[in-house]
Amino acid sequence: MTGYAFSFTDSEAIHMMKYEPALGGGDPGVANQKSPTCLLLTPDLRFHSFGFSARDFYHDLDPDEARHWLYLDKFKMKIHSTSDLSMETELEAVNGRKVRAIEVFAHALRFFREHAIKEVKEQSSSVLEGEEIRWVITVPAVWRQPAKQFMREAAYLAGLVSPDCPEQLLIALEPEAASIYCRKLRLHQVIDLSAQPITNSLGMDGSRPFDSSDRYVVADCGGGTVDLTVHQIEQPQGTLKELYKASGGPYGAVGVDLAFESMLCQIFGEDFIASFKAQRPAAWVDLSIAFEARKRTAAPGRANALNICLPFSFIDFYRRHRGHSVEAALRRSSMNMVKWSSQGMLRLTQEAMNELFQPTIQNIVRCGTVTLDLPDMPCPGEAGEGQRREIRASMQFGDTEIKVTAVDVLTSRSVRAAIDFLSN
Repeated sequence: MTGYAFSFTDSEAIHMMKYEPALGGGDPGVANQKSPTCLLLTPDLRFHSFGFSARDFYHDLDPDEARHWLYLDKFKMKIHSTSDLSMETELEAVNGRKVRAIEVFAHALRFFREHAIKEVKEQSSSVLEGEEIRWVITVPAVWRQPAKQFMREAAYLAGLVSPDCPEQLLIALEPEAASIYCRKLRLHQVIDLSAQPITNSLGMDGSRPFDSSDRYVVADCGGGTVDLTVHQIEQPQGTLKELYKASGGPYGAVGVDLAFESMLCQIFGEDFIASFKAQRPAAWVDLSIAFEARKRTAAPGRANALNICLPFSFIDFYRRHRGHSVEAALRRSSMNMVKWSSQGMLRLTQEAMNELFQPTIQNIVRCGTVTLDLPDMPCPGEAGEGQRREIRASMQFGDTEIKVTAVDVLTSRSVRAAIDFLSN
């Protein structure tokens, strides 16, 4: 997902991107302050639309016409995974055609530039000139330097700033931006982790702000990456000190989508899935949207299976391609956890959904274990008093929460807590 926010220099208020008809209608039942990272180009490579609008327009194209349009989605992580990234690096659209990556990113940045400036002008009584705007592009902490420079070049091409005024553009790490936001929170908004009374001169309402003794982990779990950083606020200047270098990797929700595609290849064959994506690209997007909707309802405690609607064109194309039905393919497959519903749907058991999530979850768990060297918290009469203690913290990511376990290596005492994203 991609979006923007802005703030004026005379106020600390942060304005989130608001809904615009040009951004599209979104998904049913989902509140969006961002747009999916989808770009649609015309057959002659001109920009057409971005986000939900791009996805919905592409969906409604005639299948024969859709084969000539270039639809690109979830392309942000492509520049991270490319080892020899350059201005000539290409991205492949759903129909197999290729376009320069720098142009794709420039189109996306230009789209948001126009909408952001329009919204800023609506809320400002004065006319803002280009040089009065400081642009900040946030990128994952795990991105390498070539990828960061690539984003700067794309911003120049998009017209955000001129190469002659590079100071107008700041490339910031996403967890650092999140950490700056955390500084604005009251402590109870961050550490409401257990029912035990909070000590250290902090009232039960947790109403004081962060101070220099507070250390916190920023876990940025997005669609493409998971970034983990450990910060401390330095007083009196209020700057951030990095206690533990950023860790993480390309372990976002896109990994579950790739696992689903791999499962389809195992059932129906890689050659068929490749042909279907190339010859029925709009239907492939339909299938991806259907899976995304069901993916959001998956939960560890869910017992019943999930139904995923297959587009009619998938069923018809498979029969023409293989000479037998989708149902027959599922019967022959070794994937016993995936069944065929009489209503014309793939029926994924809870075990099947768990398998799709496991590769991504395992990667997150591996990068979510950090060792922190924290100042002593004396406990009179216990070993380790007056010394520095090593605290080992591990985090497990669920559907709506993070479970944290911290262990004092010296005494083996442990503390457990949970952060629920849906809780106020």
